[in-house]
Parts: sequence; C-alpha cells; structure tokens
Amino acid sequence: MTGFKSRRKPILLTAAFLAAISMPSPASADFMDNLFSVFEPTNEREVGAEQHPKIVAQFGGEYIQEGLNDYVLDIGLRLAFVSEMKTLPWRFTVLNTPVVNAFALPGGFVYITRGLLALANNEAEVAGVLAHEIGHVTARHGAERQSRATGIGLLGALAGILTGSGAVQQLGQQVGGLYIAGYSRDQEHEADQLGVKYLGLAGYPREAMADFLKRMQAQSEYAKKLAGSEGKESQFDFFASHPHTEDRVSRAAGSAAANADNIDRDYGESKFFSEIDGMLYGDDPKEGLIKGREFVHPVLRFKFDAPQGFQLINSSNAVFAVDGKGSQMVFDLGQMKNHSLSMADYMTSEWLTKYKLQNILKMEINGAPSAVTKFYVEKNGKKIFITAVAIDFGGGRVARFLYRSFSADKDMQLRIQESFNSFRPLQYAEAQRIKPTLIDIKTVAGNQNLEDLVDGMAEIVEDKKALFLLLNPKFETEKPARGQEYKSLKFAP
Repeated sequence: MTGFKSRRKPILLTAAFLAAISMPSPASADFMDNLFSVFEPTNEREVGAEQHPKIVAQFGGEYIQEGLNDYVLDIGLRLAFVSEMKTLPWRFTVLNTPVVNAFALPGGFVYITRGLLALANNEAEVAGVLAHEIGHVTARHGAERQSRATGIGLLGALAGILTGSGAVQQLGQQVGGLYIAGYSRDQEHEADQLGVKYLGLAGYPREAMADFLKRMQAQSEYAKKLAGSEGKESQFDFFASHPHTEDRVSRAAGSAAANADNIDRDYGESKFFSEIDGMLYGDDPKEGLIKGREFVHPVLRFKFDAPQGFQLINSSNAVFAVDGKGSQMVFDLGQMKNHSLSMADYMTSEWLTKYKLQNILKMEINGAPSAVTKFYVEKNGKKIFITAVAIDFGGGRVARFLYRSFSADKDMQLRIQESFNSFRPLQYAEAQRIKPTLIDIKTVAGNQNLEDLVDGMAEIVEDKKALFLLLNPKFETEKPARGQEYKSLKFAP
C-alpha cells in the first residue's frame, strides 16, 4: 500500500484553531433514531439467520482450527439435546476475537469467542458457558428483550457516518457483543439455573456453571487492572452483556449442590487442552492489534493512539474506543471515488454529504494532506459534539476518524487532537516484527517452579505473572507438580 510521500512533523493545532472551530454547526440527528427501536421478531429463527452473517463479520469472521470447531459443536449439541428445544437446528460458532464473551440469538444461534476459550480451564467450563446461552434461547429471553441505546450502541451511529452504511448503523449494539445487552437480573438467574440443569443432564459436573462465572469475574478484574481502571466496569467483557450480581455465583453453586449427582463426572481438562493447543491468542494481526491505547495494523501498515482515558476495541469494519463517560471514537479506512479531490472536498462531496459542514480546516498530519471539521447534533435537548478528520493515506484511501463527546471543553479537544495527530504509516521493518501469539500447552518438568513457568511464556504484557495466573488459576493455590499440563504462550514462527 502506498504510504505518505513526505515526513514532516505533525502539525499541533493552535489555540486560534481551537477557537475557530470550537462552535460547530448543528447537523441532523436522524442517524441516531434507529438506536431506540424495539426488538420484536415475528419469527425467531428468521431473525437469527438474518443477523448471523452480520455478527460473524463484525467479530472478524469465524475462527477455524482443525478439530476445534467440531469439538465445540459436539459440546453444544450434547447440551442442546437435553434442553426443551432439542429439535431446534442449533448452530454453534467460534468467533475470531480476543474479546471474552459468549451470546446467543433467537432461533438457536450460539456464539463463543476464542478469547473465552483461552480463558476456560476445561471442557466442563466451556459447557457451562454454552449451557447458559442455550438457557437464554430456550427461555426466549431474546424474543422478550427490547433493544436499547447503550453507550456503546451509539458507536454504530458513528460507524454509519464513516461508512455511509445503514447496515453498519444497525450493528451498533452488536459491537463488543452488546447486541445482546439488556438481560434482566431474573433472566440471568433463569439462564444460570437452566444451564445447571442442562449440565447435569448432559453428564457434566453441575458445579461448572459457578466455576465459569468465577473465571469471567477473574477476567473482568484483570482487564480493569490492565487498563488502569480498577473499580470500573469493562464495556467489552462477558459481564457487559450479561449483567452480574454478587449472588450469581452462589446461586449457581447452590443449585448445583441441591441437584448433586451421585456419580463422579469428568471435567475434561486434558481433552480441552489438546483442542486449544496452537489456538490464536489475543488480536489477529490481519485485523490489527491493540496495545493499550495504541492500535497497530501490520498488514495495512499504519498506527495511531486513542485519546487518553479511552479503551480500544477492534472489529472487522472499524476500530472503536470509549472512555466510559459517553465519549467515543470510531476509525476506519475509506475509499475515494474521485482521487483528485482534496480532503476538505472529499468531506463535503463524498463522505459527510448529509451535513452542512462549516469551518473545515485544511492541514497536514505527518506530511499527509488532511482536513478537520466539527459540528454537533441535538438529541433530547442535549448537544453531542462531533469531530471529523480525513487523512490522505495514498492510493485513494482515506484514514477517517470520528470523535463524539458531550463536552467541547479544551481538555477533551486536546486529547482528541493528540489522537488524530498520532496517525502515521507503519514502516515495513516494524510490521515484519509483529508476530501472532498462540496458546502453547506445556507439561511441568520435575524441577520447575512457578517462576520458571512464567519465564517460559512469551512476553506480551508487562506483568507476565498476572496473565499466567489468569490463564492457570490452579497455580494460585498450589505448587506446580511434575506432569501437570498448563497453558503458556508463544509467538508464531
């Protein structure tokens, strides 16, 4: 791909510029209206079938690994066949995303991410996840639920502006798995209880439901610490789309105890480990990688930073970021129809054609011709401030940023400015050094201790020990013993 032709330093916007465009012009709020629609399917199977390809596309496609997909399907069908809807044509899909999540659509479409599979300890925990989602389907929670505009849902509206696609707008609440956000506490408990029942009937330890909930809680806490946001809820993990309460684990454990089986059931650790060995861990380089606030795409060869205080999430169509306070960012690469247009003209004639843009500033960012504009929309009496940025990426490609906030204060504007000014091409040598990370199943040798095991893991985060214990919680309370299998990480050759 063609890079920037010059390498001048990025232009820092002056106070004069901030003043010049700090009073953006109003624009239509029509692009937000569909976020408040009610989800009322007339045929659940048809709804699931219609949404399935969109879900798969939004999450980087289906993750395919020899043996793994059939393995997940076998677990899912084993559980579905003991449910109240055993004749439903169930479909179980592994999604190619590091996001730790699982969800279901009406009609028997169940999804689990490879991020969640990497976190699980054994087959029974995976069964606990799938049993819970099957419970949502059999209890028809999706058909009862109304879609609602959540903070992340508005990202779909911004993505719709970027791509000009109404379909992308409608995917807003699917980003990060939040299509299925909105389950009530009672619905979550009902899905837990049904899941416990299905586990037992399918021959799995019923305790696996509580075990899997503990794993999700551990992941949530780890993600908070990694992002430096202890005490805040992550918007992209399992509990973001499955609201949790303090008593969910205890209720699931109590249900398992009340329905205890008289037989000793296998958790299936060894089989599970053999199936996930070699599975991609973390971001898929072909979709780009997230490193804190930095997004790097080694294939398309560019990088940029999200604004300070924002959390990034990647998808196939766009890159998103939120700060948990309503501010959001969306980035994508657009294709110009007329390659001779300036970035300012591209904004008005090809990209943001529905809006009466004023005060478009022509500039350069890292030597690339660029344009920046600001406007606002009004919704329920509140102003929502939008900053739009177009950067010539060469070959008719345009790097496009949209930032949304409820405030036009100087601090927010400076953080936004820092973000889009950070966009630059990635050098070939930099891109070549970026390698995928894989799950590597190892066996403890006779003389190895915890530190030895941690040292042998690929370094993808600063606190290797914390990540190792997240993947192998058994070593939090017991010393490594000769012959034990455990999860490690390695870089692909």
